[in-house]
Amino acid sequence: GREQFHGLGSMYCRGAAAVILTYDVNSLQSLTELEERFLALTDSASADCIFAVVGNKVDLTDDCALPPDENRPEKSVASCGSKVRKQVRAEDAIALYKKILKYKMLDEKDVPAAEKMCFETSAKTGYKVDYLFETVFDMVVPIIVRQKAEGPPQTVDITDYKPAKRTKSGCCA
Repeated sequence: GREQFHGLGSMYCRGAAAVILTYDVNSLQSLTELEERFLALTDSASADCIFAVVGNKVDLTDDCALPPDENRPEKSVASCGSKVRKQVRAEDAIALYKKILKYKMLDEKDVPAAEKMCFETSAKTGYKVDYLFETVFDMVVPIIVRQKAEGPPQTVDITDYKPAKRTKSGCCA
């Protein structure tokens, strides 16, 4: 059913200053689909767009020794009994980030390091979600400020509307 919405993606990425590509850490297929199906959607993002590759659902993994996080309540660290084995390693996400850079023809020296732009989170427990958005936000704000200073906006200001002067038509003038 996702195919029917696939064409809309580039509209949402148009002029984007940041793109967060998310996969399920418990599904290698979800990481593969990011590359196969959604990487091309970033073509309409701005030239200096920030990319983040985010593994979600770490709360479901058997990797129960999650580092302490002030954003995660202690009660959210459940027992390991029903956890699954993580299928996607951090190295896989870093490899995808580097493929994105190649695809976008970006030099690794000019963009944030892969290790800084690959995250593992849990939307359910909030594990590292705030850290992800704060990191991306801190990188995007200077880009937006610079873009505004460099030139006219890429939007139309409708409050600046001035009606055209009426002229007589050519045949009856």
